[in-house]
Amino acid sequence: MNELTVVDWINWDEAENRESCGSMGGFFTEGMRWKDYIEAFRKVEHLEVLRKEIIKKKIKTTGREHQESDVGVPLFSDGTVGTFSYRGWGDLMAAVWSTEEDADYHYMHFYC
Repeated sequence: MNELTVVDWINWDEAENRESCGSMGGFFTEGMRWKDYIEAFRKVEHLEVLRKEIIKKKIKTTGREHQESDVGVPLFSDGTVGTFSYRGWGDLMAAVWSTEEDADYHYMHFYC
């Protein structure tokens, strides 16, 4: 079996008819870290791959940018995508960067 990777970043319209590992959100608050975020999900492989990609590429974008950018949605090697609500993307960004920077972000820091 091939290793799961992020192979591209596409726009929301291109992602629309693909299976998504994304989520709704709005639960990540100050003081939480990646371990707190990941506990809320059953399928974490895509999120772990996405976390590494975000760190590697130093991606710090908002939910609005995620949904409206031509390159805002991660496309995985298995054909799935990561589409998130504004709050869901904010949760993801806050979880990644709170842990990486040992800072207290919450989802609203990355909302819009």
